[in-house]
Amino acid sequence: MSLIDFNAPRRWLFCMTHPDDEISVCATMRRLVQAGHEVRISWTHSPEFRLKEGVAAAALIGVGEDNLYHHNSTDGSTCEELIDLLPSFRAMMNHAKPDFVVCGAFEQGHLDHDATNWLVNQTFGGTVIEVPFYHTYIRPNIQRINQFSDSRNQEMIVLDKVEQRFKLDFAKQFRSQNIWQVLLLFEVVSTLLLQPAKLRKRELFRKQVHRDFRTPNHPERLARKVEQTPQWERWIAALTKAESPH
Repeated sequence: MSLIDFNAPRRWLFCMTHPDDEISVCATMRRLVQAGHEVRISWTHSPEFRLKEGVAAAALIGVGEDNLYHHNSTDGSTCEELIDLLPSFRAMMNHAKPDFVVCGAFEQGHLDHDATNWLVNQTFGGTVIEVPFYHTYIRPNIQRINQFSDSRNQEMIVLDKVEQRFKLDFAKQFRSQNIWQVLLLFEVVSTLLLQPAKLRKRELFRKQVHRDFRTPNHPERLARKVEQTPQWERWIAALTKAESPH
């Protein structure tokens, strides 16, 4: 049975970290809206100028302002604000009452993304579906965009030509960022490396089963490298603080 059944309308909450993260899943969101599903979007960090872009982009998907949430975390420091953000996420879950929550994968590409994943799993007891943004923050490795490090159990939604054009146009809505140029460059580099990314041609999903937030969610060799980074050390310190008695 597929993770996403377009023929059975449900309540969906897409917990993104920043406005523009929806680029990874915007065509699927649009399909859900067109099929009669209720779709809501949350942004963990959304300063005013990015929020304005996010609201306009959400409208292209078919999601109105009444179905948007934002939590005002600090860009780059969300993992240090986990305890402060929990009440806001709990309130959102109680209000939205989603059947499914979709969020960025716990994949050690950006600490803010991993923080959002942790917040979702602390406040929602149902099925969490992960979307790959990018991994990992190991340097000088090239970050892999919109693909899981372990492709087992992933599901793919293949996009038609109209959806591919929509995805590119959607990426261009975020004028304060250079995201669509970055994605285009990544596609070129990936093709030259004989590993074509096909970013506009498909969207990937998997049911989240890895909830050990003290272990990187990667094959063992890559996980061990992640554990040696200062970013991982910072994550563990933030997690320890969040999980300590208050």
